[in-house]
Amino acid sequence: MKEFWELQDAILATFGEDEPETPALRVKNITQTSLILEWDPLILHTAQLRSLDIYKNGTKLAQHVPSDTNFIKLSGLDVDHEFEFHVIIKTTAGEYKSNKVTARTHKMDNLTGIRVAFGMFEEPEPAITELKELLSRMGSSWSDEVNVETTHLLAQLPGGTNYERAVQHSIPIVKPEWLVQCDRNKKIQVSFTHKNTYIYKNTKI
Repeated sequence: MKEFWELQDAILATFGEDEPETPALRVKNITQTSLILEWDPLILHTAQLRSLDIYKNGTKLAQHVPSDTNFIKLSGLDVDHEFEFHVIIKTTAGEYKSNKVTARTHKMDNLTGIRVAFGMFEEPEPAITELKELLSRMGSSWSDEVNVETTHLLAQLPGGTNYERAVQHSIPIVKPEWLVQCDRNKKIQVSFTHKNTYIYKNTKI
């Protein structure tokens, strides 16, 4: 009998005591019409994940979130609007709800959400260095490679890895003049309204 109870205790210690941890949700890289929701890697212990659902203002979104990722980019949001988000994970051990986070999308005159990468240029220097200096003055940012946080690709010519990634992920590809116009007008410019701004018309901001 002693062995039986020891076995039961061992089973309980392995499978019954460590429940999945509640997801910790946060917001990053807010723009006028998009933002990224990110959460810590899920710690499920011995449980299995059945689904992960995103809720915006209490309504479940249709976007599918792969089980091996810990972020989602939400686009098409209203400008200068506040939203509330939370995540619910369903596991073999039950259902767990994250913290709620609120975020307001930027006004059109807020340029801090612009995050560019660079494509092909006829003469990369000093053009790219000058554009980086302009971005710094605007409070915007850049990265060497296109990633989930990239809002625009600046380029004068088609081609290159960053260009291909931008096309694949429907990231606007604009000429440097677009950035100059944003700074000159002190507000973000809708890319397709400027004649000859686009190199590749894949989407708008």
